[in-house]
Amino acid sequence: MKTFLLSVLAIPLSFCWSVMASDNTVFQFSVKHDHFFRTGSGTLTIDQEGIAYNAEKDNKHSARWSFADIQEVKIESPQKIYLRTYEDVWWKLNRDRTFEFELVEGEIKPEVVDFLRERLPVRLVSAVFTPPDNAAYRVPAKHRHALGGGCEGQLVFTERGIYYNTSDSDHSRFWPIQDIESLGRMSGSNIRITAWEHSHSGSVRNFQFQLKRPMDGETYKRLWRKIYEPESWLTQPSIGGELIQSPD
Repeated sequence: MKTFLLSVLAIPLSFCWSVMASDNTVFQFSVKHDHFFRTGSGTLTIDQEGIAYNAEKDNKHSARWSFADIQEVKIESPQKIYLRTYEDVWWKLNRDRTFEFELVEGEIKPEVVDFLRERLPVRLVSAVFTPPDNAAYRVPAKHRHALGGGCEGQLVFTERGIYYNTSDSDHSRFWPIQDIESLGRMSGSNIRITAWEHSHSGSVRNFQFQLKRPMDGETYKRLWRKIYEPESWLTQPSIGGELIQSPD
């Protein structure tokens, strides 16, 4: 029998436990889950094999999904996570079945997001991340919401992708380079990021930002290249010969 060292890490997450055994990691959260007529409660588990929900009372609502069976995981905020599968729901005109979970206490930490990003062979959308220390370009901006209004924050362009960091946690995002469909500059003070994310209109979403400091054409061209030609990070000098650290 193979012998291994079992270690238990106590992490102050309130109803979130992470257990590490050799190369095995398990995250568990106490959650609420909305059913069609009512709300249930149980435990959401994320491990090396996939994601599972164990209902507290009605076991028929318990389920387990391998990563291969998941179309998209969306961490909308530190307290909300959505799981979209390939299963059709006939009474919703065959839309993909989506499960919504809300943490009872505590929050989803960046290490959980990093764990999922390493293992999901599909898209991961997350409003939870660790803001980068270094960036090629950063600029304060306002994100215009689809139904009007918006939130203020900071756009950060890095080698890994684009971050939008805002105190409105539902609208924070990190888009890896490979998940960005397009980057468009509508004017010196307005840009659009189109990224892979499920929405009612399809599998991509447009995010429009009003920049608080205009972006000049040369800067946009360099950033455009870094999105469409990621290898340019290695072969081209950064703007101004060094990483841009624009004043906030």
